Amino acid sequence: MIPVPPNGIGEPTTDRNLALPEMAAPTAQTIRSYPVELAFNKTVSIIFPAPVRSVDLGSRDIIADKAADVENVLKVKANQIGFNETNFSVITADGKFYSFVVSYNESPVALALNLAATGQPITSTTQNIGSGSVHFAGAAASQSEMAVASDRILHKARRLLRIGATGSKMAVKLKGLYVKDNVLYYRLAFRNRSNLNYDLDFVRFFIVDKTIAKEASHQEIEVRPIYVHNDPIRTVKGHSQVEKVFAFQSFTLPADKVLQIQTGEQNGGRQLAFSVYNRVVMKARPL
Repeated sequence: MIPVPPNGIGEPTTDRNLALPEMAAPTAQTIRSYPVELAFNKTVSIIFPAPVRSVDLGSRDIIADKAADVENVLKVKANQIGFNETNFSVITADGKFYSFVVSYNESPVALALNLAATGQPITSTTQNIGSGSVHFAGAAASQSEMAVASDRILHKARRLLRIGATGSKMAVKLKGLYVKDNVLYYRLAFRNRSNLNYDLDFVRFFIVDKTIAKEASHQEIEVRPIYVHNDPIRTVKGHSQVEKVFAFQSFTLPADKVLQIQTGEQNGGRQLAFSVYNRVVMKARPL
């Protein structure tokens, strides 16, 4: 307590030894740094939930670059053998900040980190790359323009044959592949030859290795459409057919990869999958 003069008049007296009340220091949220091991002769890929907008490297001993035509995958590797520990940070289009601490290891434990699903790293080796979503860059069409293009596609004659899958009196076929304004359009037909309705649960697209395309447990990277025509139609009635058009920002496939298309039935066991090779993608017809 600060003493006051007996008459209550005048300035209060002070005591140099009187302790001032303690002020609480402002707290700041600490951003976690993810550990990453890099090698000179290997590349580590990091999949983010949103497109990468900024990369700040802590040292010239490491280099980073976005994957070609892909906005949310960053490739990082060592630029110097045996460098000292350093760091780098990434800012994505959704406003999130990511921090990484980097050390050198000639044989990194993980060659891919997936932050796309939960924001937490899911590490993997080249033998089993975790699934994640990629965002391709460069589409020059609005949603209304894609809707018009998709409607035109559904009125065209079938262009592709013998690409699809059948089973349990259900079939899914790729009937056409088109390109316009850097957008790829996949025309899929779902035909139900049974007496039971087919309630469509999902249609998913994965880029996978050719050697493991038939193994559903080894999906690599999921590619999500930017527009789906006839998306509200979820039921293929018995002895009927439904067609949909899936639009993607334009992409091609590496020589050792295929695009695997998977469909599944809601509360049912009729699941189908087939692969599309890059030679088919390269023959996409202009609209």
